[in-house]
Amino acid sequence: MKETPYELLEDDQKKKHGKNNEAKMTLYNALPRKEYARVFMCKTAKEVWHTLIITHQGNSQVKNCKIDRLTQEYEKFSISSEETIDTGFTRFNAIVTSLKSLDPDYSSKNHVRKFLRALPLKWRAKVMAIKEAKD
Repeated sequence: MKETPYELLEDDQKKKHGKNNEAKMTLYNALPRKEYARVFMCKTAKEVWHTLIITHQGNSQVKNCKIDRLTQEYEKFSISSEETIDTGFTRFNAIVTSLKSLDPDYSSKNHVRKFLRALPLKWRAKVMAIKEAKD
């Protein structure tokens, strides 16, 4: 496809061209150098965005496999007695956040209960005592 010089474009085409460049620059400025190197040859902002989605989420088959793996991790999630609550919560939050990013319909109900059930028994008793003291 032959490219038309900017000077010969119609006003609406120039406006679209300007909006596309603005969107591309916004995306480029938000990306780390490694990601920029991956997309800098894209001609449109849509192409940049699509490349990033495929790179980080994969196609639908890869995406579904990731969702299945994360769902399994969520269901099996537990915190060992040697692990701190902070590190356990960080792991739990990473699973939930990843699920939400891959599946917009993913429900975030009952995460608090799931996290509390994942705590070792000795910690659960302490958490419940604190909760009762507040009520």
